[in-house]
Amino acid sequence: MQVALEELGFGPCYHMHCCFQNPMECDMWTEALNAKFRNQGRKYTRNDWDQLLGHCQSVTDVPPAAFIPELHEAYPDAKVVIVQRPPESWYASCQGTVMKFSASKQFLPLYFLDRYLCRRMAPMMGTLFSSLFGAERKDPVKMKQNWIDGYTNVYDEARKAVPEEQRLEFALKQGWEPLCEFLGVEVPKTPFPHRNDSSTFDAGVQVLVKRMWVRAAKLNAPYLVAGLGVAAAWWMYK
Repeated sequence: MQVALEELGFGPCYHMHCCFQNPMECDMWTEALNAKFRNQGRKYTRNDWDQLLGHCQSVTDVPPAAFIPELHEAYPDAKVVIVQRPPESWYASCQGTVMKFSASKQFLPLYFLDRYLCRRMAPMMGTLFSSLFGAERKDPVKMKQNWIDGYTNVYDEARKAVPEEQRLEFALKQGWEPLCEFLGVEVPKTPFPHRNDSSTFDAGVQVLVKRMWVRAAKLNAPYLVAGLGVAAAWWMYK
């Protein structure tokens, strides 16, 4: 959906991976999530949303999807596209993408070594998922139901907050026509994009992990050198 909106001229379009490119934004999302779901801190105002999203023409994916009523209040003239997808299909996709990503053990050492991104990303994603989908991880049946309930709640919240004339119920398989008509733009000659599959997601994660390790090596190199120096001195004078 991000690619489609940007192709129609509504870019930049904010997506979760924008947080990975600008890690300080993870702190703001965590702050906003805590205020909404845990009553910790103040709720975000138009000025806060402008600071976080003001450089964008559109948003998609989470974390923004968790704040549709708040964003509608801040930007009351904005149109909302509700992308319809069967909950079972959505959950299966999550299992192979964000759930696998967030549970990966490769991020455990990075949490301690990459204080620039990973140490900001982990609290944001943990707060996001627990707020929307609960904390159940041991019972797969209950966890699945919690995620589907959370998914449905986000959609219900959007439909209650946004007037019918300002929202479009849209399935990606419908292609450009209904989306372009709703947004008031011409239909592109190119095919409707479909790029957020599991293989594309996995490739993006591996690039992200590689960047984290490179940054962690640079951030921690002085400590490693100092440690080696101390060890060498101890060995020479023991």
